[in-house]
Amino acid sequence: MVERRVVKNRTEPSRHAATAKTSVACAFTLVELLVVLAVIGVVVSVLLPGIGRARDQGRLVVCRSNLRSISLLGQAYAGDHNGLLPTEETVDNPQPQLIAALSGLRYTDAPAIYYCPSEKRGDMRFSETNFEMRNISYFYYSFSERPTSRYLSNFLRKNICWPRVLKDTMAGDMWLASDSWFSNLPTAHRFYKKGVNYVTLDCSVKMVKASPRDRFR
Repeated sequence: MVERRVVKNRTEPSRHAATAKTSVACAFTLVELLVVLAVIGVVVSVLLPGIGRARDQGRLVVCRSNLRSISLLGQAYAGDHNGLLPTEETVDNPQPQLIAALSGLRYTDAPAIYYCPSEKRGDMRFSETNFEMRNISYFYYSFSERPTSRYLSNFLRKNICWPRVLKDTMAGDMWLASDSWFSNLPTAHRFYKKGVNYVTLDCSVKMVKASPRDRFR
């Protein structure tokens, strides 16, 4: 019994020593920790732009789908109204006549189609308040009066012939609706600066990445 106790007592210090050595071996120095954090920061900075672009590409797809839906609904409305598409007063908000014409179970009860998912302006984003006020984020180009808002592009206020009442018998490449665009301001799709999605009378959805006014019809 005595010998066993002696052996036991001799082995205990070696266990503590091994534990201490393991703790020292597993510990990070401050320099090592800073290096790890720096590496993580570099990786995140590389990945974030790619993630942001992927999200914007997804929003582009939804935006194009919304515009195509507006065009299809407009064509359906025209079929019921002697070829005339819904007509608003101006291209600027609010848009009560457009929404009134296309709303209802016969056409659509989905208010989100009037809003670009990339739009950041508070008065043009999808919300119940904006929809109740009939503020939408797209420009709709069948209107009876010249736009006068000073916030709009000079081209929209001065150069578009009006009234511009669209019919389903007109040229298919005429613009029906598009993302909003203002002089000297970035458009909704931040990775394209002046990039604008637009839909034409023949329901084709395209994107112009330069100045929209040069492609407008």
